Amino acid sequence: MAARISCPQAAVAMKILFVIPNVPSFIRPRPLNFIRGLSQMHEVSVVCLASNQADERFISELRQYCHRLEVIRVSRWKSLWSCLCALFSMTPLRCAYFYSPRLRDRVKMLVEAKQVDLIHAEHLKSMPMVEDVVGKVPAVFDAVDCLSMLESRRRSFTKNPLVKLFSWTESKKFALSEAKVSRRFSRLVISSPVDRDAYPIPHDLREKMDVVPNGVDLDHFRFREFEAQRNLLVFCAKLDYFPNADAALYFSRSVWPLVRARRPELQLEIIGSRPPRTVRQLDGQDNIRVIASVPDVKPYLGRAWVALCPIRIRAGTQLKILEAMAVGVPMIATSICCQGLNVEAGKHLLVADNPEQFSSAIELLSDNASLREKLIEAGRSYVERQHNWADSVSVLSNSYKVAMAGLVENGARSNPRSPSPRI
Repeated sequence: MAARISCPQAAVAMKILFVIPNVPSFIRPRPLNFIRGLSQMHEVSVVCLASNQADERFISELRQYCHRLEVIRVSRWKSLWSCLCALFSMTPLRCAYFYSPRLRDRVKMLVEAKQVDLIHAEHLKSMPMVEDVVGKVPAVFDAVDCLSMLESRRRSFTKNPLVKLFSWTESKKFALSEAKVSRRFSRLVISSPVDRDAYPIPHDLREKMDVVPNGVDLDHFRFREFEAQRNLLVFCAKLDYFPNADAALYFSRSVWPLVRARRPELQLEIIGSRPPRTVRQLDGQDNIRVIASVPDVKPYLGRAWVALCPIRIRAGTQLKILEAMAVGVPMIATSICCQGLNVEAGKHLLVADNPEQFSSAIELLSDNASLREKLIEAGRSYVERQHNWADSVSVLSNSYKVAMAGLVENGARSNPRSPSPRI
């Protein structure tokens, strides 16, 4: 069982309903840790979607933090049909894929039954399931990342004209949807200042958005729990997410040949859930091992000599950087991965933006023990100071209070005699 997050006590408990398009887990730690922390102060209910059997193992852990947990299964064929129906609409296909009328109806029923004081909706995928009730109760939207920025960056890295067209279309749809939620929700939160600044929100509504940073479970990702294996390089990521798959292919095809030419003894492990066929095909080639769907990345990450984050298409905060720092593994990352983090190149990690820089940085950490030790100590200190989940939950709680206060103010204008909701 994960350690509980210690958070300041609130004056009055609220009934908070999380609406999430996936099952929260160590793969998706942001909602999981919000729920864990808030459950100590409030009555937290969760309605979420589950798309595969791998989600089953996470449900029992999640249940212990929830007053009510309802998991709704989604059929892949129904999801594909939803995408087909949305193909020529203004709904992003990634949102259409996760649309569930059952989840939408369940949220509406709970709100109408007065079982909800505040809705926490995560990701644009959840928007169609909550838009009928937004305005009836205070609602906070967790954008997590700026998806329109992510799709725009994806377009710049692909050479396939059809993918370019798809990314251009999706980025425009995401931008319209992001602007829409900024007008509808009481409060918005996002994971980094970079994403906040890129978010297509009207200027007069920017004060509605708060940065709630991602954190690291420092009790789970314990410092130096595992003995590092010399010559082992590791890239841990959710491999069914296109920026991570792109990073794995980029590093294997463009960087790894240079590294192996200089250091043939080095080994590379690519670890993550549901890798696409192009990534799976790397397994067994040129000292590369692909490991899919592990129950916990920590043992694999913890025994690495060097951790890698060769992401080229980014939005949000790279948790893979923070988790490597937490367990005591030196990190080499692209500069775009470091945006939104208060890290310094050469102090907390090494930065590399092309194959030659990556190869040189790997060689440096293979030979320079004192630099490696310096990065390990500074990295752990950084995540302890700036990426504790308890601090993020505290910031999120303040966003809730502002959302609730806004409802009180608006309600007082429309009906001076109406009772105030609980804050």
